[in-house]
Parts: sequence; C-alpha cells; structure tokens
Amino acid sequence: MRLAARLPAGALKSGDVEASGLSAVLDLTTTGDRVALRLAAAADRFRTRAAQGRGAILNLTGDLPYPDLKTRRGDGRAVLDARLTGDLLGSPSVRARDAELTARFDGAVSGWIETFRLDGAADARLAARAVQGSGLDAAAAVVTAARAQVRVSRDDALRWSVQTPLSLTAASARLGQTQVRNLVLSSGGLTLGGRDAALEATGPLSAAFDRIGFGDLALKRGRADLNLDIVSDGAVRIGAEGSLRAADGAWPLFGPAGRDDIVELGRMKRALSAFAVNAPAVRFSTGSAGTMIDLTRPATLTPANGGVLTIAQGGGGAYRAEPGRLGGGALTLTATRGEGLPELAVAVPDWRLTEGGFEATLDGRARLDFDLARGLDARTRGVLALAAGRLTYTTRDCVDLTVERLEMDENDVHRVAGRLCPEAGPLLTSKDGVWRVAAGFDRLTAQAPFLGMRFADASGRVAVDGARSGVGLRASVADARIFDTAKPERFEPLSASGQVALADERWSGAFDLKGTGPAAAYALGRLTLAHDGRAGAGGVAVSAPNLTFAEHGLQPAMLSPLVADFIQSPVEGSVGFEGRFDWTKDAEPTSSGRLSTPGLDFVSPAGAVKGLKGDIAFTSLTPLVTAPNQRLTADSLSAGAEVTALDLTFSIDQAGVVIDGAQIVAGGGTVSVEPLTVPLDATQPYSGVIVLDRVQLGDLIADTGFDDKVLLDAVVSGRLPFIMDPENGLKITAGRLEAVQPGRLSIKREVLTDVAASGGGAEVSENMVEDLAYQAMENLSFDQLSAEVNSLDGGRVAVLFHIRGRHDPPRRQELRLTLSELISRSFLNRKLPLPSDTRIDLTLDTTLNANQLISDLMAVNRARQGQQARDESAPQAAPAPVPAGRP
Repeated sequence: MRLAARLPAGALKSGDVEASGLSAVLDLTTTGDRVALRLAAAADRFRTRAAQGRGAILNLTGDLPYPDLKTRRGDGRAVLDARLTGDLLGSPSVRARDAELTARFDGAVSGWIETFRLDGAADARLAARAVQGSGLDAAAAVVTAARAQVRVSRDDALRWSVQTPLSLTAASARLGQTQVRNLVLSSGGLTLGGRDAALEATGPLSAAFDRIGFGDLALKRGRADLNLDIVSDGAVRIGAEGSLRAADGAWPLFGPAGRDDIVELGRMKRALSAFAVNAPAVRFSTGSAGTMIDLTRPATLTPANGGVLTIAQGGGGAYRAEPGRLGGGALTLTATRGEGLPELAVAVPDWRLTEGGFEATLDGRARLDFDLARGLDARTRGVLALAAGRLTYTTRDCVDLTVERLEMDENDVHRVAGRLCPEAGPLLTSKDGVWRVAAGFDRLTAQAPFLGMRFADASGRVAVDGARSGVGLRASVADARIFDTAKPERFEPLSASGQVALADERWSGAFDLKGTGPAAAYALGRLTLAHDGRAGAGGVAVSAPNLTFAEHGLQPAMLSPLVADFIQSPVEGSVGFEGRFDWTKDAEPTSSGRLSTPGLDFVSPAGAVKGLKGDIAFTSLTPLVTAPNQRLTADSLSAGAEVTALDLTFSIDQAGVVIDGAQIVAGGGTVSVEPLTVPLDATQPYSGVIVLDRVQLGDLIADTGFDDKVLLDAVVSGRLPFIMDPENGLKITAGRLEAVQPGRLSIKREVLTDVAASGGGAEVSENMVEDLAYQAMENLSFDQLSAEVNSLDGGRVAVLFHIRGRHDPPRRQELRLTLSELISRSFLNRKLPLPSDTRIDLTLDTTLNANQLISDLMAVNRARQGQQARDESAPQAAPAPVPAGRP
C-alpha cells in the first residue's frame, strides 16, 4: 500500500507551532508491518517552543514500523536519515545561519505521535556559516557527533538526551570580550539533553586554538582541558573548570619593539610580546548572572627572554562581571628576574576592565634595570590604567626609589635613593611607544666615587621622556647638599641648585654653589656638567674665580678642613679655584685644577703671615695631587723674630704634602727644612730636619719676651732633626747648634737656680764659688758655643750648652787682695769680683716645655695682631727657662 500526499505552500498555526510558506511532499509505502517514509518539506518561516527557522528545507527518509491505528501505537525498529538546511535555524537563544544539519538514526520507536519514545544510535553533523546567541558570535562552525546514544520522548514535553563523542570547529568566535580564532573543541563523551527549548551539555572537553584574545591580551597556540557544563533555558549559561596552556602570548602594553628602543625597554616589550601561559586550575562561568573567573591554583607567564610571572587570585576572585557590564577582581603578582621581566611582588586588590582598557590598583615593589639605572628598586601604591591605548600610572603618595648605581662606564654613581612625588598629572604616561615620567623629587641622595663626593637632601622636579629615538630628561634642582667623601676631607659641605638635561644621549647641566653653616650666605662658584653618551666621554667643571675673605666675613675654615691647622682666622685676601673632572669610555677618569691667590694675610701656627702668593696646579683632585715644584711665597712671617722672604717649594701626592724646600730669612740668617712629607691625615706623625744657617739667636730671644732676663748675641748654624706626633707633640732627637763666630751671653742672677760650682779647694765655701759662677754668666764673651738639643717626656726639651770664653763685664774688674788677707784667708768671707778676662768653660743644662712654649708664642703673636682666643684671657709671655750650670 502506498500513500502520496502533497501540501501546497501555506500557513500553519496550531498552539505554540506556527509556520509560513510551509509546503511538503510525503510518500509512504507499506510493506507488511513496515513503512518506508520519504518526506520533502520547506518553510519560509517556522517557530515552536523549542525551535525556529527561516528558509528551512527538510529531506527525511526512513524505515519505520507500521502504526497500529486501533491501539494508537507504532512500535518497532526505526531507521531515519535526515538533512535539514536553513538560512536560519536554532532555538530562541541560539541561532545558526546558513546551516546544514545531517543526521542518521538507527534504533527503536514506541508510542504514538502525542506520546512517543525513540532510542538508538545516531550520527549527526551541523555546519553553519555563523552561530549567534546571547553574547556569542561564531563563524564557520561545524559540530560532529558519531555513534551517539540518542533518546527522545514526548509526553507533556519534548525531552531528549544524547551521549556522544563530539567535535566542534570554528574559524572564529566571540563570547563577550573574548575572541577566538581557529577553535577546535573535542570530547570523548559529552552528555547533552533537553526539554522543549531548554538544553544542557556536560562532560570533558578539550579545546585547542590558534589565538584567543581579550582586549590587547592575546594567547596563541593554546589548549584547554575542561569539564564543561552548558545550560540553555531561555538564557545561556556556560561553566568550565580545568587547565589552560598557551605556547605563545602577547600583551603590548608599551607598544611594539623598535630598533631604537632603550635596551631594557626593548627587552620589556619583547617579554610582553612572547610568553608562555600555564594556568593549571581555572574555573570559568558566564551567563545571565554574569561572568566569573577563578584561579584555584596560581597561573604562570614565562617570557621567552627569561623570568617567571606568577598570578594568583586575591580575595573576591580573579574576575567578576555583572551581566552586560565590564568586571574586575583581585590578584597578586610575583615575578622572578628575567631579561625583560623585573623582580616583582605586587598586590592588586582591585582591578577592572573599562570601555577602553582597564584600571588596576597596585601596591608593592618592583626591582629592575632600566637604561642607566642598575638595580632600580621602587615601592609604591597607585592606579595603573589603560584607556584608548594610553597607559598611565597615578599615585597620591610618593614612590620610594633606590638605585644601586647609575652606569656611566668608569664613572658610576652609586647608592641613589629618594622619592618621586606626584604633581598635577599621572606619574607615568605611555602610548604608542612614547612614554613620560613627570614628578617632583625629594630626599634624594647619591654617591659619586669618581668625584669623591656624596649628594644628599636634593629636591626639585624631573620630567623624563622616552620614545624610539631615545630618552630625554629635564630636572631642576631647588636645593642639594654636596659632601666630600675623600679622606682627608677636602671641603666642607656645599649647597647646590640648578638644572640638568639629557637630549640625544648628551647630558648637560649647571649648578650654583653656596656654602653651608656659617658660610650659608656666601655664593662660591658654579659647577657645570657635560657628557656625551654615545662617545662615553664628559666632564664636570668647578669654577670659583673669586673667593674673598674678610674679618667677620667668609673664612677659609668655613670651606675646607684641610686649612684649619695651617690658616687661622682672621684671614683677609682672595683666592680663585678652577677644577675639572673628566672621563672617557676606555680610560680611567682624570681630574685637575688650579688654585691661585694674589695675596693672603692670615695667622699660621708659626705666626702672622703677610702677602702669601702663589699659583698651585693640581694634576688630580681625587685624591689631591699637585704637579711637582709648586711654589708659595710670603712677604713676612712673625714667628717670634720678624721673618721675611718666606719661600716654599712643595708638591702634594697621596702620601701628603711633600716639602721639597722651605726657607725663611730670620735673625739675619736663614732657617730651612730638608725635604719631608707632611701627611694630609692630621692624625699621622711625620719627621724632618730644621736647618739653621747663621741665625742670630739673640733676635729670637728678644722677640720671645725673655730679653729683660737673658741677652744673647750668638750667630749659630746647625740641624734639628724632629718628629711631629699629633698625640705627643714635637720631639727633637740629636739636634745640634754651633756658633759660627764669637758672641756674648748675659743671664741675670735671679733666673739661675741650682747652680753647681767647684774648683776652689776644700777651704773655699760653695757660696763663694757659686757667686763667681753667677758673675761669669752675667757677662760672658765666648769664643765657642754649642748646644745639644733633645726632647724629653712630657713635651719638654733638654738643651745642653757648652760654652768657652772669658768674663767680660762692661767695666773692667780686677781682684785685689792684701798680704794680710792672703795670710789670714779672710778674703774668703767677703764677696769677690770676678776679674775681667777670666777664662770660662761653662756647661749649661736647661729644659724647656716646648709644647707650652710654642703655644705661648702663638698666643703672643695673636696678641700682637690684636686677636685673642675665644673665652680666654690675653696670654702672658712664656716663663724663662730654668737652667742648671757648672762653670
């Protein structure tokens, strides 16, 4: 039996089912208890509660059991082959365009049209040019199921389930902000089921893709192994949990890498443009309730040029988004150092996507190298934002920065530390490979060993601009302190203010220098900087052409501790200094300078110096080294006796001040020192020899204030070897002086004590002999005089005089005795005059407190200049020596 039926194009509406442009051709052939079915149907439009379509064409063939019309059942084996195409096919929530569905079913059917059950195996393939749904858009999608176990039933609702291996491919897909290219999904056992328009799919699913992108973030050559749960019941909800890996990723926050990039910036860009991703435990869900992503285990990003970035979720989850809105979350980031990856420990307590990018609150620390800065360490809290391709970092608090060193070949600057503080705009901006840092700075410190200087408490503002062409910088320094780190210190702390700039790899700068402390009111000079980064060569010049010193004004001790022991206030006159520090890429840095004075008056330890003049050439400023044979002269020196024509030849090296020759005119002769080295470190001892040549000692004694008690006319020559120890003072060893011509000595009786005299015989009283000895030393003309000079403990000096001469009083004396006095020896009981021309052989042993004597001489000299030490009364002349003698 055969039934052929034809439905011309028309409209249909029955309950929830409606169609327009519906036509069909049906052919039924009955053979025994079997029916061969052939159906060709088409509809311009159709809609049911579970499905809808447009431009649909259905071709169906089957081998079915013949229905029992009496029992209203059709039980038996059923084999169906179907092909459905349509311009639009799908459900109310998911639609496929230009779709083709082919399917084959081989199973059993039971029941009737209103209530039936279908069980069996099926193969199916769905291909569509596009698939669209709530937030879903896929292109060139193909879904294939093979040997699927299918169950379909209808009673009060249409129910179905499928257990099948499944594969899905799509040339591209977009879900919310996520875009995928060349997606391949496969499952070895997916379970799908539905009721009317609702459906659910669960099971393991592997996904491979060529590229998946989220904003500017892109992952390539990736794979995800997930447990899938999809529900569509008027809205689509997709959940997945598993792992995600990608061999290649890119997030070009700083733009593409360029040939002219700074090395470290280029490495950062390459790190952000090529990294592997491993997220071993990810949970994802999206649907009408929103989108959620959790990292149940930390994920890692491994740049191709080294290092590892670890991402863990913070409190509240890695990502949360309400329906139709962009979301955010909380993360923690840690990184190990790589070629382009900084060392990082940052909390991200709040981040969120925006229409043009994202915003993220950062709180943590980063350590990296960048251009000149090696070991840059930054601690900060602020907001990193990306909008319309423009990256910014904004903070309300200052950023604490430290830098191990600024790398400048042989002239590195070390231990840089300070704060970058926000001003009107963002601290950092970056777009299309062009970036800018603009901020104030304070508490800035740095060490410059090649200059022998330390900088502290610098403040001002700085702007750093970066582009493919290089880095530019402009900084204004409102104030900074400059400290000397050389030992011994060359200068007291200075204050500096000025500008510094970097353009086309060339540094330039100029700073005005002022004093600090008592010298704070005085402008001193100018420091200029020039450095060619390409050539690796540059220099710093220091110019102080006219430092004028005046009583109650600027003084040298305010500027340099080196002069404190040599040049004492008040100082009047002027000096000029010009110095340079130079460096090149392939050589050790050098420095040089010139110090000159047209005339300087001051008080030295030896006395008042007038008219000091000289021009000193330095071949090094770190440490201080001069050229050989530097010369200073002075018009006069008041050192007890008036000294004129001071002439000093010297040089300075790392060991100290090398005195090649020093000579003064004093006492009608010259006093000089043999070559010696005086350490720059005032705590170290030194030794030398003082040489006297035809010096009149009487002039020196007269100027010391002893001339009312001691008169001396002695022109001497000799050597005084000495050791100067800062702790023990001056020590003379084996010094010897000798008179070079006859002279006179007169020591008043009251000065002499402990005189021991002998030679008168047993019957002569000691008093008589001592009296004759006193007379001998009061008026002594000598032919020979020598003195042995040696230091004793306690700063005292022993002087042992040997004198040979005759008694030479102003008026000639004779000793006249009567015969009776000789016989009775009564002359021994009276004072006797020492006859003129009596021969004298005198040894005079005396000691001096040399340290006190030098101190008192200095005090006398200051008193002569009208100066007194602060809080001290005017010093008295030194006490006369206390000799002990033997005539």
